[in-house]
Amino acid sequence: MMRLMYLANSRLPTEKAHGLQISRMCDAFAASGADVLLVHPYRHQVNGALRGRSVFDYYGVRPAFEVRTLPNWDVVALERFLPGGVSAGLSVAQAVGWGLYAAVYAANEPADLYYTRDVEVAFWLTRLGLPTALEVHAVPRKARRALLRRVACHRALRLMVTLTSFSRDRLLALGVPKNDIVTLPDGVDLALFDDVPDKGECRRQLGLPLDRSIIGYVGRFQTLGREKGIPDLVRALAGLRFEGREPLLLCVGGPMDVVPEYMALAERHGVPAHRLRFVDHVPASQVPYWMRACDVATLPLPWEEHYAYFNSPLKIFEYMAAEVPIVATTLPAVQEVVRHGETGWLVEPGSATALGDGIASVLRNPDAALKMARRARQEVERYTWMRRVGSILDLSRPSSHPQPDRPNTGH
Repeated sequence: MMRLMYLANSRLPTEKAHGLQISRMCDAFAASGADVLLVHPYRHQVNGALRGRSVFDYYGVRPAFEVRTLPNWDVVALERFLPGGVSAGLSVAQAVGWGLYAAVYAANEPADLYYTRDVEVAFWLTRLGLPTALEVHAVPRKARRALLRRVACHRALRLMVTLTSFSRDRLLALGVPKNDIVTLPDGVDLALFDDVPDKGECRRQLGLPLDRSIIGYVGRFQTLGREKGIPDLVRALAGLRFEGREPLLLCVGGPMDVVPEYMALAERHGVPAHRLRFVDHVPASQVPYWMRACDVATLPLPWEEHYAYFNSPLKIFEYMAAEVPIVATTLPAVQEVVRHGETGWLVEPGSATALGDGIASVLRNPDAALKMARRARQEVERYTWMRRVGSILDLSRPSSHPQPDRPNTGH
């Protein structure tokens, strides 16, 4: 049996999407036959709802892998007391220091592959000669970029995984050897959607109206304080023309402390409160029900470099699996997965008018929308966690990845 250690410098569990991605990957690695150990640092849970919760309980994954928590200098707890520059410096110091500690710990836990999303961890793993796979979610800058170059030219590197072709192109420009990179978007566990009832029954179970069109958004409302498109949804609702009962904008995922701002925005645009409903984080097992209850599922991401080129939103694949018509913004990374008019309806980012027109088009043409949703459900078969980890395991085997002399990048 293959032994795989996943090292994640992350607070786990976390309400953020990366925690779900890590847990789903570990579950899929285990389901593929690997003996999996997930290692992460201790961090204080400010959110009381997360204290004492395991990744298995919180994310609804099988206890098919082992989880260990390592000691850690929890600088996050100090951030609110320190100036921004000092806090950022401490964060870098923690990442480098914990990366070294975790790598030394890993060296005493023999494994066939050490997997991480953290360049600092990958740097120390490769320095110790451990077979390493690095998943790159954002091409780093400054000091982290120098670390990435050193990882790239080390013999111990087995594979770099990017989520989009744009990330891959950036890595190639930095001198990472072409054969060391594979592009694999995020994925979905289709089994979660197998026994989900139809739209009407989902609405009955969730206490949602049966006689109104529901425009849905399921996912975190903000990431690191950055908006993910909820204000555009509110503005789009203000300009939406409809017949019969008023449509309902349903946003699920939290955090709820930003909801008053959205309600104030709605009031300024003349949208009555009964046309909006905001729901906090829900258990992963309930997410398919909230998605299937919708007439249209939205991904209104604004045009930012990360969203446009490096992001692979988990909710896109879940929307596709839920077989709900999708309206999303036309970002290059989104277009690598969704085809306009075939598996989703794409609209101009940052335009509430275009977003509203796209939603209206889907609602006015239910037959065409259903065909689009069915094509998306067929297409998402390509994007499962099992397929993703299967590719990673195949490409990271020594027999499939000969180790020639690596180029000297000059760093």
